[in-house]
This record gives sequence, structure tokens and C-alpha cells, in this order.
Amino acid sequence: MKHTRRSARAVIAAIGLAVLAPLLTAVPASAAQSAPSCVTWKNNQWKMRIEVTNKCKTTKKVKIIVAFGPDSSCWTYKPGQRHDLYGPSGRVDRLELC
Repeated sequence: MKHTRRSARAVIAAIGLAVLAPLLTAVPASAAQSAPSCVTWKNNQWKMRIEVTNKCKTTKKVKIIVAFGPDSSCWTYKPGQRHDLYGPSGRVDRLELC
């Protein structure tokens, strides 16, 4: 009887793994793209702000991804333009294109 229970458990485990494996290895369909290196950011802690500057030759639409806090909205930056985000409650992880 123990042999049957072990076999049933193995079958159930295999079925569960077959169902869950695709979910665990799936890649998001809309993986965000990092902003190019010509879009820079600087943390100005004295003034409690993050300064983002577009040093690219073209306009870029970018948002700030913040760890342990809300991400910024998408902002459109013309070449040479800077925008400041005041009072972020977390650490900047990266900049992403919108």
C-alpha cells in the first residue's frame, strides 16, 4: 500500500511541477527598456531631490524607478533639459524609457 501512495504523490508532484514551471520561468511580455546612458541622474540629498538630465541629441521619455518607494511619472525630456523629482522616499534603481 505504501508503494501506491508514493507513486500517487510522485504523479501529483509531477503534474504540479508541469503546471507551475511555465509560470515560474515566464518572461514579462512588456519588459521595460533602460534609458540610454546619455540620460543621467544625480541624487542631491542636501535639497532632497533627484535631478534627471537628457544629454542625448534626441528627445527621451523617461521615468525614475525607485526602490522602496513609488516610481516617478513619465517625463519627456528635450535635449539638454533637466527635471527634478523632490522628496523621493526611496533609492533610485534606474531610469527606464516610457
